[in-house]
Amino acid sequence: MSEQEKIMDNLLNVDLEIIDCVRALQEANWDSGSLKQQVGDLLKLRDDMVEKLMSLKGDDHECGCGHQHE
Repeated sequence: MSEQEKIMDNLLNVDLEIIDCVRALQEANWDSGSLKQQVGDLLKLRDDMVEKLMSLKGDDHECGCGHQHE
């Protein structure tokens, strides 16, 4: 598995964690500071991985997921 594939796999896992945290926040009526912090931390981690993926691909702003990341 290439480094790009590993990062994309990690992105998928982080996305799933974000979804789980947001669902838990919704169940808590959006009133959990620790879950809000966890979502923030996961989003930062995701942003860092997307940035690394983009740097590996050079000037190509597509990671293959079908979305534009600029």
